[in-house]
Amino acid sequence: MKNIAAQTDVGDEHLQVQIPAVTKRDLGQRSLDSREPIRMIVLRALEAYGVSVPAGAISDRRKGRR
Repeated sequence: MKNIAAQTDVGDEHLQVQIPAVTKRDLGQRSLDSREPIRMIVLRALEAYGVSVPAGAISDRRKGRR
């Protein structure tokens, strides 16, 4: 049933979580070092953990905007 839900869900959902301050600082530093948004770092980590992440979702949506 998980695969069916993944196939029918379209678009992005808002997710808000509270994390330890040290974790947020580390994410922010990794974002600065890699020049990628925190969203990409988190999605990549979730995918590595085995959570379904659609193809193409791990991208910098800011690129090309001016």
